[in-house]
Amino acid sequence: MSNAAIYERTHILVGDEGLERLRAANIFLAGVGGVGGHCAEALVRGGVGRLTICDHDVVSNTNKNRQLVALDSTVGESKVAVLARRLHDINAHCSITALEALLLPEDVEDILTRQAYDYVVDCIDSVECKVALLAGAVRLGIRTYTSCGAGSRLDPSRVTTGDLFATENDALARCCRNELRKRGVRPGSIIAVHSTETARKPLQPQRQESGGRDRAINGTISYMPPLFGLLLAAAVMRHVLDPAQQEKEFKQQLKKILKKEKKEELERHNNRNRKDDKDKRSKHELKEEAK
Repeated sequence: MSNAAIYERTHILVGDEGLERLRAANIFLAGVGGVGGHCAEALVRGGVGRLTICDHDVVSNTNKNRQLVALDSTVGESKVAVLARRLHDINAHCSITALEALLLPEDVEDILTRQAYDYVVDCIDSVECKVALLAGAVRLGIRTYTSCGAGSRLDPSRVTTGDLFATENDALARCCRNELRKRGVRPGSIIAVHSTETARKPLQPQRQESGGRDRAINGTISYMPPLFGLLLAAAVMRHVLDPAQQEKEFKQQLKKILKKEKKEELERHNNRNRKDDKDKRSKHELKEEAK
C-alpha cells in the first residue's frame, strides 16, 4: 500500500480495501470538455489506478467558462494532451492514456477492447458517437455511465443520477434512448447524470465556416458541467467501492422503470381499443344513415 500523501484523506474514509479497489479500477472516459474534464480529475484525485481519456478536439476561447483544460496558455492545444499533463501532475501514481481521436462508431469495439476496462464513462455531446459508445460498452458487458445535457440549464438542485431510460426533460437523452432501443439496449444497462429542469432554447443553427454541419449553440453556465462531471465520478467510484450495494439500487430503479413502462403500454393498448371501438361505431352510424 502506497503512503503517498494524495491518498491520506481518502484512506481515512474508505480504508485499505477501498483504496485497493480504486487503484485496481480501469476506466475509459470519452469527451474531456466541461463534464468529462472535471469527471476525469475527480477520478484521478480519488485514487483510480488507470484512466484512458479520449477526445479529438482542441482548446478554444469559448471553452474557458466551464472547462478545466481551457486557459489562455492552452488555446489551440489538444484537450487530451493538456488534461493528461494536469492529471499526471496531480497523481503520478495513476496510469493515464491519452487518446487523441474522434470516436467513430466503426472504431468503438476496437478501442474498447484494447484494454480490460471495468467502466466506460461517456461525456460526448454528439448523438451518433454517444449512442455508438454506449451500445458498444453494453454489448461488451462493461458497466456504463453517461452524461445527459448540462447546457441550457441553471438550477443545480435539479441534477440527479439514475437510469438513462428514466430521465425527464432531456432531448439528448430521449434521442439516445430511441436509438439505443433499436440496438437492443434496454433499461438497467446505463446510469445517467441528468437534469429534470426544462432546457432553455438554444441559438438558431450557425453556419460552419469550416464546412462542418450547422448546429445550434446551447448556452452554458460555469457550474453546471462541472457538477455533472463530479456526479458521474461519484457514481463510478461508489460502484468501485461497493458494487453489490450499487447493483441492488440499480435493480430497484429498474423495477420502477419496468412497472412504469408496463403501465404506459397498457394505457396505449386501451387507447387503441377505444379508438377502434369509436371507428366501428362511426362506420355503423354511417351505414344506418345510408339506409
